[in-house]
Formats: sequence, structure tokens, C-alpha cells
Amino acid sequence: MEPAGLAVGVLAIAGLFNNAVDCFEYVQIGRNFGQRYQTGLLILDGARLRLSRWGQSVGLSHELKDTQSLSQALESAQEVNQAEQILSQILELFADAEGISAKFQTRAGRSQQELLIHDAQVGLEPAALTLHNKMRDLSIKRQNQTPLRQKAKWALYEEKHFKRLIEDITSLVNDLIELFPAAQESQKKLCTAEVAEMNAKGNFPMLETVAKSQDKLLEEAIVEAMKQHSPAAPNVTFSGSHNSGFQLANNIGSISNLRWGGNA
Repeated sequence: MEPAGLAVGVLAIAGLFNNAVDCFEYVQIGRNFGQRYQTGLLILDGARLRLSRWGQSVGLSHELKDTQSLSQALESAQEVNQAEQILSQILELFADAEGISAKFQTRAGRSQQELLIHDAQVGLEPAALTLHNKMRDLSIKRQNQTPLRQKAKWALYEEKHFKRLIEDITSLVNDLIELFPAAQESQKKLCTAEVAEMNAKGNFPMLETVAKSQDKLLEEAIVEAMKQHSPAAPNVTFSGSHNSGFQLANNIGSISNLRWGGNA
């Protein structure tokens, strides 16, 4: 691809990426999700975080002063077109889901209770709210300065449509990651930084739930962080005879005439 054509392709992809990340900001979740709302919202945050991470790894984030990393990754017009098509499909997913939401609202016989939505700032447990805000902030920081389309907030009321949206977004982001394999090492480093940013130990179980559903690289970074936070069990060496008592550790050496609790 000629340099001028590549530059145009980069700007087109940058605009699509920026708007795709922004789409997550306007999705709300209906109260009929019940207790599954909290997990659902965090999974949605995780999908946004993963897309934003891909964008940063290929040079699409911030002010686009240096698109060299993306230009080097793009070797053909076909790759440019593929990236544009995938990002366009993500935008279409949100548009389709918003259309389903509108139909749900106007369907005859709907009660006001069915149309109630959750407010993340009051509906999440404190730890989940902290995690939600951190993932949101990380994603927003990775957006660039290309123009954003005007959008309005809308809600997903049925869990089956929510699951389908997440599955389809995950699949398309997989395609983007596979399209730029040279950027995957950068994504691993970004995952490590993300986990450090969300480093409260109480966040690890929630982060694992988010990652297991869609984000292998983040899951690996969480496992590594958990290893570093977990104290190693002490090594205890027993020798001689007439040993008794309660022991919780790793044994090295021989143990004879050993009694565990109670009388022999």
C-alpha cells in the first residue's frame, strides 16, 4: 500500500476504533437481570477494556501523533480493509442491539417495572464499583482524538441478547488480535499493567470471572499476580521420634511415631 493510502487507512481505523470503544459508554442493563447484573456489567467493562488494549497495542490510542507501530503492522491493503470491516461490524452489533432494545420498549403490554434500569453508581457493591470505574477509566484513556458520533443511552433488558452481544464482540476482537500478531506481546505487557492498576486483592475473584469469559491474556496476568500475592507455605523438617501435634506445611525428612490430634 502506498504511504498516502496507508495514512488514510490508519485514520479511518482510528475513527472506527474510537467510536467502537465509545459505544460501551451508552449501554445500560435492565433491572430484570437481578443479581446477575453486577457480573454482567463487569463483563461488559472487560470487553471494552480488551478492545481498548488492542487499540493501544497497535498505536490507535491517544492523539495519534505517532502511527508508526500500526503502519509497520499493516503490510497490505487487505489488512487495512479487514480491520475496517471488523471494527464496522462491532459498531453494527451495538446498533442492532439498540434496535432490539427499542422494540422491547414499544412492545405492547410492557410494565414500567420491566423497563427499569440499573444505576451502576448505586447498584454495585463497593468493590465491584471500584473495579467498574477503573476498567472504564483505563478504556477511556486509550481513546484517541478522532470525532465521535452522537449517541444516546439505551438498555439491554433481556439476558439472551446481552450474552449474544458479548459473544459476538469477543469473537470480533479475537479477529483483530489475530490480524496483528506482532502486537500481542505489547498486549501481554498492557495486561500486566492493568492488573497492577486494579491491584486490590479483593478484586482478583471478580477479575477472574471477567477474564475467563473472554480474555485469556488478562486471565494469565491475573494468575501470575495472584502467585506473587500468595505467601508460600513454610517448609517444616521433622526428624527423630515421638512427634505429635498439628502441622500445616510442606514436609521434608522422615517422620516416625507421629500422632495427629487425639490419643493414639
